[in-house]
Amino acid sequence: MKVSLHSHCAGSERIPPHILDDVLAAATAVDVRIERGAAPRIRDHFVAALRSRGWSSEVTVARGSDMSITSMREDIGLCLQTGNMARMYADLMKLQTLYLNDAIQGAVFVLPSHRVALAIGENIAQATRLERELEIFRKAFYVPTLVVALE
Repeated sequence: MKVSLHSHCAGSERIPPHILDDVLAAATAVDVRIERGAAPRIRDHFVAALRSRGWSSEVTVARGSDMSITSMREDIGLCLQTGNMARMYADLMKLQTLYLNDAIQGAVFVLPSHRVALAIGENIAQATRLERELEIFRKAFYVPTLVVALE
């Protein structure tokens, strides 16, 4: 799968090149037909590729909590969102909390492009909307973040 990148709050400067290389390799390894219902398969392919490169399994936001992000490596948190648009905002809160608690120093947020989101389902989180809304929420969400759109 191809990708496009968007930097928020100096995310492109904060995310180390080897971390970005891992994410891009995982994204390009996704070999799933883009169609209705493909979201779980996209997620499975992406997460498996990340794990093979040494990324963690899910990381909880706080001790005793069942809220988690998709993965973490070194001090970079990663959220992959291929589900409902509303979950995108929950992921932003989780990443901001981890950042404020000094658990992460930056984040990568992976989600479908607008075109892919429309093809795989209804009301699916998508990069164009996230990129636009990150500007609106700049004072509330200021984690250095790279948005990776799955094209």
